[in-house]
Amino acid sequence: MVSEPIDDIISWSATQQPWRRDCLRRLAIANDLTDADQDELLAMVKQAAGFTLASEPPKPTPFAKAHFGGGAQTPVVLKGIANVEGVNRLVANASLSFCPKALTIVYGRNGSGKSGFVRILRTACRTRIENPAMLKVLADVYGDGAGAQGADILVDLGDGDVPIAWTPGMAAAPQLAQVAVFDSASAQIYVDGGNQIRYLPFGLALPHRLNTVCLAFKAKLEAEQLTAVGGKIALSSIAFPIARKTKAQTFNTGLSKIATDAAIDAGTAWSEDNATRLEEITNLLAASATTASDLGALLSWIGAVKLECESATDALGDEALAAHTALRDSAVAAREAAQLAAGALFDDAPLNGVGSQTWRALWQAARDYSVTEAYPDQPFPVVGDDTDIAACILCQQPLETCGIDRMQRFQAYMDDALDTAATAAEAAVTDALADLPALSHLLGDDIAERIEQVRARDAALADALQSFQSAVAGRHANAKARLKGAELADVAPLISPLAAVEALSTKLGDEKTALAAASLVEGRQKLEIEKAELEDSKILHTNKAKLTTRRDLMVIDAAYAKALTLVATTGITKRANELIDTHLTAAVISRFDAERTNFDILHLKVGLARKSGQTKAEFEIDPQTKLAKVTSQILSEGEQRALALAGFLTEVALTDGSGPIVIDDPVSSLDRDRSCRVADRIAAEATCRQVVVFTHDIVFFNELCRAADNVGIEPVTVALFSDLDAAGKIDVAGMVWKGLNVAKRIGAIKSAFAPLPKIHGSSPADYEFAIKNLYGRLRDTYERVVEEIIFSDIVRRGVDVIQTQMLRYVTLPDDLAIRFYDGMTRANTHSHDNPAADTVPVPTPDQFTVHLGELEQLIDDFKSAKAAAEAARPQMKPKK
Repeated sequence: MVSEPIDDIISWSATQQPWRRDCLRRLAIANDLTDADQDELLAMVKQAAGFTLASEPPKPTPFAKAHFGGGAQTPVVLKGIANVEGVNRLVANASLSFCPKALTIVYGRNGSGKSGFVRILRTACRTRIENPAMLKVLADVYGDGAGAQGADILVDLGDGDVPIAWTPGMAAAPQLAQVAVFDSASAQIYVDGGNQIRYLPFGLALPHRLNTVCLAFKAKLEAEQLTAVGGKIALSSIAFPIARKTKAQTFNTGLSKIATDAAIDAGTAWSEDNATRLEEITNLLAASATTASDLGALLSWIGAVKLECESATDALGDEALAAHTALRDSAVAAREAAQLAAGALFDDAPLNGVGSQTWRALWQAARDYSVTEAYPDQPFPVVGDDTDIAACILCQQPLETCGIDRMQRFQAYMDDALDTAATAAEAAVTDALADLPALSHLLGDDIAERIEQVRARDAALADALQSFQSAVAGRHANAKARLKGAELADVAPLISPLAAVEALSTKLGDEKTALAAASLVEGRQKLEIEKAELEDSKILHTNKAKLTTRRDLMVIDAAYAKALTLVATTGITKRANELIDTHLTAAVISRFDAERTNFDILHLKVGLARKSGQTKAEFEIDPQTKLAKVTSQILSEGEQRALALAGFLTEVALTDGSGPIVIDDPVSSLDRDRSCRVADRIAAEATCRQVVVFTHDIVFFNELCRAADNVGIEPVTVALFSDLDAAGKIDVAGMVWKGLNVAKRIGAIKSAFAPLPKIHGSSPADYEFAIKNLYGRLRDTYERVVEEIIFSDIVRRGVDVIQTQMLRYVTLPDDLAIRFYDGMTRANTHSHDNPAADTVPVPTPDQFTVHLGELEQLIDDFKSAKAAAEAARPQMKPKK
């Protein structure tokens, strides 16, 4: 058993994402989605894609069969067009009313204004024409064209007439989407383009409508994505001066939406040690032979300073200075004691100062002269003996007894313990002065320059070294002053930077080693690699905010990308086309063939083939030839019009919710045979929907009226005309005489006769003129009785078709023939121009009433006779 379309749609919907199932539900219960519907559905899509939403969307409700049918179209009735302004040459405030049911035929000659009304309906209702240029409605091209264009289209949706304002280019009102319009412009599209089943039956429209929603969401999401992301990801990229495979660049290029803040923090880490190392490597790689030499000199100086720091701390500390003071004080005290003893020995000396420092220097010089020059081999002092008196080494005069005595006493003094002790103490002071460290680097002339070199590497050490050097200089001078007994200045605390100097010495040593290594190819390559890593790490650290921004943009972009996959139409389109092939394609082709049969064009080698469409079902015309792909290049004009009508009626029949149809000039280029077929088909269509036909062909008008009568429809007819001022004017008298059948002609005669009895009494001349005209109309009606009543339209004037099957109704009993002859003769007599001498009286109103009644009775009797004749000829009835 073949499943129903809605059952297949329900089964398919169960495989769809929750938001799509909810969307199908909403589409099934309403003709259109509201703004709130769209907002909620889009929120469901975004939530499924991973967006963080301000508010939680409603939980999706799956589509079920119970939901189907809630969105049925409200039937629309096209009541007319009113208040037309500025359209072609249509008269101001032109209007046109349509029969709310069955068939309205609007007749008018060329230029009467029919097309103006059709153009309004074509732009306001459903048409195959989509080119805006073809839908343009012109103003009066022969007028000033300055006025605004507009009209009201009157419809009835079940609650009375509702005007829908129309202006050129306006969005089509949804109520008018049920009204389909066919004209010459759309006919070409049906021939070369095929059919578009826009409102699919049986619920088959649901997948296509879901596609429409998906496409709308896709456009909205893409617009949002462009605003939220756009090219911002590229703008947040980090520009590295050199592209290379460093860890930093690898991290940058490998950044993804899943990167955490902690990962970004770790990947962009940077420290002072990194900065210092980068500077070191940069300096090493930039270093020349001179740099290496300067580094060696500085290292040598730092090594010497390290030793001087140690010796200065020992020799110039507070304890050492105190020791120097004590040493000096001891020497002074010893000398004072020796001098005191000398004073006792030489109080009779002719000169003062014996035993003083200068005297002792004199004595020492005399001694040295004696032992080296004067008396090299004799102990000092040499005084001689009785036989050989020595000379004085100072005056070089022979020594006298007193002189010898004095010389011996001087020597005894020098050999005394006190003097020896004093001399030793003074020698100790002298040695202490000599032993003071020279500190040639700390106290050198280049100390300031060296400290600045140190500052370039270690500012704190430079400051400490500068303070230490100042303290050392002060203490070194203080130590000398203490030993020399000079005036003492205050000294600064002695804080040794030895540890920092040793650290710098180690560092400089490492630099020297690294610099040596850098001069080698392998070592330099390693340094360059390390430098590249540090440089790129620094750049990455500086641009950390960009990484975070890019990661966040990637998260948003990924969410939009996922959302766009959720609204993709590929699977929906495929299933929609499968459903159409299963449930509609055969129906379309079958209906198209049936319509072609109606118009006797089934022999044409033209078929329909489904085209894949996202938002509608399309069936293209296939000319089934390799010589041309455009059907209009193959078929005649008449065949094209018949084919277009077949396509139009197929589309209307299978379009869900299709309402009234408007057809303009359906038989253009058709022969009379197919015109009759079109009339029969339109009349049949009018039995199930409202139909409005515009035509300029009076023969087709009559055929359509006849066809309508055959299916039991009384069409409403409207006659349009134009004059020198405007078009679109309605003839209040109704249809032209040629367009009236027997019944309508009798009705028109009665209407025209109504005022004549009064005229008969007031103006015999006017009465005679009018009654003579009515007898002429009566004669025309007798002639139409022959065609329509007696011969049952077997043969019709202007029509090539002979309906032989209708012969079963033909009968002409003698009495009826004689009555017809009498009535026709009388009508001829009173309508023709009789001789002035002829005594043919003018019929009175009562007589005319009798004559008209006789015709009506004759028609009724003929109909009865025809029915009896048809009943007596059962073998002539058409076989079903």
